[in-house]
Amino acid sequence: MRRDLANARMGQLVGADGRTYSIGVPRIGPPEVEALIEAGCPVVTYYAGGRLVWHDEDDAWPAWADARSAPATVTAGRWESPDGSLAVVLVWHE
Repeated sequence: MRRDLANARMGQLVGADGRTYSIGVPRIGPPEVEALIEAGCPVVTYYAGGRLVWHDEDDAWPAWADARSAPATVTAGRWESPDGSLAVVLVWHE
């Protein structure tokens, strides 16, 4: 499911699952991103200008594929909620 997120602030966001995620590891490499997605972690894309889109289930892999093939620079980070749930955040840079 893709869903736009409205509740975000510096270093923290509220996911579509209702959890609050904070930056855990700001930069991770492709092997870790793929392992997290394979394990069922959601992906959040953060586009220049502040738009956030939540991707879970079948939408996580296409979001990652778009980031991998983008001509723009995209960095990935591992974010964590207080209950230990993880999310991958893809930041698109201009």
